[in-house]
Amino acid sequence: MSPSSACEYVALDLETTGLRAESDRIVEIGAIRFDENGRIIDRFQSLVNPERPMPASVQAIHGLSDDHLAYAPIAAAILPAFLTFLGGSSTMLLAHNAWFDAGFLGHELKRAGMTDSDHAVVDTLALSRRRLPLLPNHRLDTIAHALGLEVSGHHRAIADSIGVMGVWLALGGPRENPEDLVAYPLRSARLSSNPPVGWDAMSEAITLGRTLRMEYSGGTRGLLPREITPRKFVQRGGVSYLVALCHLDESEKQFRLDRVRWYEVVS
Repeated sequence: MSPSSACEYVALDLETTGLRAESDRIVEIGAIRFDENGRIIDRFQSLVNPERPMPASVQAIHGLSDDHLAYAPIAAAILPAFLTFLGGSSTMLLAHNAWFDAGFLGHELKRAGMTDSDHAVVDTLALSRRRLPLLPNHRLDTIAHALGLEVSGHHRAIADSIGVMGVWLALGGPRENPEDLVAYPLRSARLSSNPPVGWDAMSEAITLGRTLRMEYSGGTRGLLPREITPRKFVQRGGVSYLVALCHLDESEKQFRLDRVRWYEVVS
């Protein structure tokens, strides 16, 4: 999966019933195959029946209702065709906040009784944070606007895939050193590790997939309480961090535990 040798890329995006790959489901898959000059070679698009009702709060984001999805194929029926579209593991896959998409695909593969894919998904969110550090946030539409890219149909899978392609090319992705790229494998295993002393309740939240509300003193948002879904603990340079999905901007972040003022279980 080396940028210097890859001739084609696949930008992908998913719409889902929620934020938790362990319990929520995919409702739409979109993907664009293109070359380093931005020429679109092929595209893949399918609604997916999640086999459960669509929450009204999520429908308000992407507009997909139970009626839209009633006659769509279930994930187990569409995934083989999607994996064929992706091609071999040498194809570079791209997504914005790739941890989210890789996790959902990994869990759907597991539910369908299919083996994990050898693919990994490169994160254009991480690339944007490194290249455009002064942006107020790194949502796909914010980045596209800053780069002068036109993105229509935001929060629909094929439109956001085209947006990912545009961001990748505008930020010079094909010229990136592969060692500088952040990528996530298509795996369904839950992230976990031994908790630091005194954080057993948070460790339990990781195991159970609970949502937490916390006050954090080290971020750009000040002491504004935020909701997170904790994923794992990591140690770096003698400091303990929590890796979690931050619900404020739907992206994975690392929080220093010594800067967490308080936290409580929300759900």
